Amino acid sequence: MTSPRLAWPVRRKGAALAVATAALLLAGCKERLPEAPSAAPAATPATTPPVAAQPAPPPAAAPAAAAAPKRVPLSIQGVAAAGVTVRVKAVEIGADATVLDVSISFANRITDTTMLALADTYLQDESGARLHIKRPDNNRDITIREGETLDGQLVFMGAVAPSARKLKLVFNDGNQGDNIVAPGLVVDLPLQGG
Repeated sequence: MTSPRLAWPVRRKGAALAVATAALLLAGCKERLPEAPSAAPAATPATTPPVAAQPAPPPAAAPAAAAAPKRVPLSIQGVAAAGVTVRVKAVEIGADATVLDVSISFANRITDTTMLALADTYLQDESGARLHIKRPDNNRDITIREGETLDGQLVFMGAVAPSARKLKLVFNDGNQGDNIVAPGLVVDLPLQGG
């Protein structure tokens, strides 16, 4: 039988004894010597309470022109001979757009559909300035089927002057009201009393 070998060969008994003695001395010295200070100081518990997070300052006030949109409730109705009825429920005047809350109905026994923005459709103020409609991506000519009612918002690009007293809503500029393909219709929208 062979005895297990050590990881390093030992050739002489004296050398092995010297190595073992040196190892014991080093181990004993390590236990008696205090630890050397480390390069980085050890973390110590905080003696002062942590500082509470400061609340963020309130956002800067928006300019008066960019304040909340002015909303004017209305109950105005316009009717075209082709069978279109437009009810305007409110006008919202914003900094970049003017929005109308509307309900539009169409009833005609001759045709299945009609278009409310085939020709120029816009809002016009007292000075004659026109704000053109922002055509919806999914219904660019604002087509409505016979027997349907569309409830929603019409967006016109641009702001109306705060001093405006009335607007004119124009559908299919230049067309007659009995045009069944794209009826013309003009609706006056008062914004202020008097």
